[in-house]
Amino acid sequence: MSPVCMAAALHFDLSVHNFGIQEYMRHTDETNRVFPHAYTFADGIDAPRRRPRPSVDIDEQVASTYPYSRAYLPVNRKLDGTMHSW
Repeated sequence: MSPVCMAAALHFDLSVHNFGIQEYMRHTDETNRVFPHAYTFADGIDAPRRRPRPSVDIDEQVASTYPYSRAYLPVNRKLDGTMHSW
């Protein structure tokens, strides 16, 4: 999940009374610099800061230092040429 999606998911999770578990994977330092955010993760707990919105921004100057390069998901082909889930 991107920091934007994580913040939105965290706020949604907090609004659901029977919410269970939110998966979380730390972002790289580069990602955190491009998408500064106010939520925190410590001791196994995700916590939003007290703001009325998900509070994630984009630092366009930092983002411009990471040019877009097109990438594709791998395709798994069997010996007979048919495609298969990778």
